[in-house]
Amino acid sequence: MNDAKHPDRVTGTRSSRGDVTSFLESLVIAAILFVLVQTFLEDFAVLSGWNVEIRNKILLAGFFFDLFFTIEFLTRLYYAIMVGKVGRYLSVERGWIDFLASVPLLMFNSGPLALTLLTGQGIAVGLGGILNLLKVIKAIRIARILRFLRIVKIFRRIKNVSSPMAQRHIASITAISVTVLVLSLLFFTVFSSSLQLDGLDTAFAEQQEAVADHLDENKDDPADFVFALETLRETCPSLLIVKYRGQALYSRYSDSYYQEFFAPGDYTYLRKDDLEFFFDQRPYVSQLSRESILFFVIVVLVVLAYLLIYSPHFALTISDPIHVMRRGLEETNYNLEVKIPQKYETDDVFQMASLYNEKYLPLKDRTQSKEGQSLIELDTADVSHLFPEEEES
Repeated sequence: MNDAKHPDRVTGTRSSRGDVTSFLESLVIAAILFVLVQTFLEDFAVLSGWNVEIRNKILLAGFFFDLFFTIEFLTRLYYAIMVGKVGRYLSVERGWIDFLASVPLLMFNSGPLALTLLTGQGIAVGLGGILNLLKVIKAIRIARILRFLRIVKIFRRIKNVSSPMAQRHIASITAISVTVLVLSLLFFTVFSSSLQLDGLDTAFAEQQEAVADHLDENKDDPADFVFALETLRETCPSLLIVKYRGQALYSRYSDSYYQEFFAPGDYTYLRKDDLEFFFDQRPYVSQLSRESILFFVIVVLVVLAYLLIYSPHFALTISDPIHVMRRGLEETNYNLEVKIPQKYETDDVFQMASLYNEKYLPLKDRTQSKEGQSLIELDTADVSHLFPEEEES
């Protein structure tokens, strides 16, 4: 049966689609808010010494969030391809934010971590075998902050300025600021790693190499080896386990303690011939978490500053005066003057508003008939000569 003959059916279908779209948008907004909490808790759990079970659940939650946002991005991209608006989605609708906040994080951070947690393989080699790998992990952890760029996607829902121009400008400057912060820190991390600049990771690496070399030199003499091992027990708290040909000769903690408080990445693995060493890497991981939380707070404060401070300022000095003048030009009975703050009276917008108040509104009042109808037809184009166009440089 033709739906054209049943408009109620068509209306119902559109309403149903609208409800589904609204539900999905609300779901995405909720996921964005939850993922920000998860991002903070992932580092906070490290600093607070939460047990491995809780930390692993937080890591897995991050994986599912990244998977969700990746599916969302691919869905939006597919739809944009189908309607021929890929360029608009990636640029105007900020699809590049959807990409950066999902696909790279899933592929290079939460995906490998989730695979390690679920399979229980690759822990010693994949995450702790080479200390330099932690520099890469650090860079990936910095990239996780790109999730904050998704905030601008819900900008219009959480701000108090209704002007589309204000929304667009504040959203753009927020995206630019957060992008510059994140990419600058990411570039510095990768750049410093490539130059092998000395840092806390270098100190840990040198210490671990020295411990391994010292024990390797004394392994042929049992008495010297035991003495060296006892000395390191007191002087090197980062030494966790020493194995010789697969047999554990020394362990600082019990197996249950390792299972409860050591997550993947909390320790490193080093091999010297027949000797195997496991080192406590939690101080370095804690340092990374401190840096991540600090950067987290900086980004949040920057975004809140734009939303709560600069956004009202933009409305007061730009969008509100323009809104009043536009209504005055379009509506016959609208005669409200633009309020001009004294400290902003030299701004171009308020100089234009002064002309509007002092020249246009009196002229408009004089041309009103007794019935309130305008005696002249005046359009925006009629006052365009008041605002000459700037010459192109």
